Amino acid sequence: MCKAIFVGMILVLLSGCIAPPNEPVGKVEQALANASLTDIFARDLQFIYEEIRDNYVNLAYKEQTFGFSWDELYFDYADQLGEVQTHKDFFRLASSFVSELRDGHVMFSHHRDSPETERETYDFNSSLKNIITVRLIEETPIIVESSAQFPIVGAEVLEINGISFAQLVKEASQHFYFGATDQAAITRVLANQLYFEYLALISQPFPAELEITFRTSDGRRGDMRVNSQQDYPATPRHRLNDLRLSRVPNRYPFYEINDKTAHIVVPTFDVNIEEFYDRVEQIVAELKETDINGVIFDLRGNGGGNESFRDLLSYLVSEEIVVATYRYRQSPRMSEIYGLRPLYENLRGRRIGGEREQGYSTWYHWKVQPNGEEFFQALPKVVLTDRLVFSSADGFVGTVMQYDLATVVGTEVALTGHGLPTPVLLPSGHYVMNYSFQELRDPQFGHIENVVKQPHILVEQTLEDYYQGIDTVLETAIRFLSKIE
Repeated sequence: MCKAIFVGMILVLLSGCIAPPNEPVGKVEQALANASLTDIFARDLQFIYEEIRDNYVNLAYKEQTFGFSWDELYFDYADQLGEVQTHKDFFRLASSFVSELRDGHVMFSHHRDSPETERETYDFNSSLKNIITVRLIEETPIIVESSAQFPIVGAEVLEINGISFAQLVKEASQHFYFGATDQAAITRVLANQLYFEYLALISQPFPAELEITFRTSDGRRGDMRVNSQQDYPATPRHRLNDLRLSRVPNRYPFYEINDKTAHIVVPTFDVNIEEFYDRVEQIVAELKETDINGVIFDLRGNGGGNESFRDLLSYLVSEEIVVATYRYRQSPRMSEIYGLRPLYENLRGRRIGGEREQGYSTWYHWKVQPNGEEFFQALPKVVLTDRLVFSSADGFVGTVMQYDLATVVGTEVALTGHGLPTPVLLPSGHYVMNYSFQELRDPQFGHIENVVKQPHILVEQTLEDYYQGIDTVLETAIRFLSKIE
């Protein structure tokens, strides 16, 4: 008993030392204080190259999977520095370089302590994003929401200032590769409206006026002119329906009952874990008082977060399961930030067997145990997915499929095998790079990064249903559950 208490106390103490830091690690190099922009850009690019080379957990796998040499890529990008004159030029070059890794957990961004650099790069009023929300429906970019000032909801976006919108989004996804596949990256560019940022990167300066060309559902073409520097308040939005194709404001799970089916929306796992668990318990208690015969867990749009996904899994399993195996890159930066993490993992009893490679830690594993509540286990279950499902959310879906815990309905799921995304400051102090030190694999040590899993029932929103106010994916799930009552 005393030993268990002692170990518990040590774990509590360690838990505060192993979480990703809130502030970027590293420091500004004083030698750059009086350097030219040319020298600053060259040093920052060299730093990105060396930081990934020496610390990134899955570099060898990426080189093998995508057939590139990180060294050769660096020399190719370094050769382009002669054309880089401004911070905007450098951001375009560096973000493209980082995106060669095709890892949604690796991101290049401005440092918040350098707002003037960000304003120079993104020289438009950010409230421009309040005008429209665009989603791909049947590979068509449809305006699913528009502001009161521009009521063109339901129209297809064709061009912005004569540039093909589809091409703009595709190119933006290569600079902001926030997904595990090309399609997932494109979907996230639309969800986060990063086509505005990319338009800024390729414009010197950002256009004072945007001409958005669109086509309505009956085939009529039109143009909308927008002042890019004007303020556009977040006014009430126009929608054709309530298909939740835009972001859901509630971060914690909520539900509705549709034809004796409980539809539980899980918007994100980026939550307070205790509050998340309490909310799920509350939902279970309330549903026990109803007469339902099936459950739908709607993870569409869920971009992940933390380990709260394992708490939700604990309601679905009837015995202990292994969710994932994982290891760490043994590197200078890993030791600097997470030097105590191996001790923490060993004390938690997470160490397991498996072949250990040079330059990497031993293997560890995550387990999920049933929490004793069998309510969901007794009901037929469906999990809804889309291409925005990412990180711990795709970990949830992957585990559901691995152990046959529910029927997955929706699009393919691109799995991601990284954890501990950590911000690192570049030498100039203008930029931050996030990348991961923890590589996740499946319970058999198989790669999951960039691996695509097909759902049990492949279905996407159709345009015909959208214009009629029908959620194609949800209706498919409800029909499926009705057949197995």
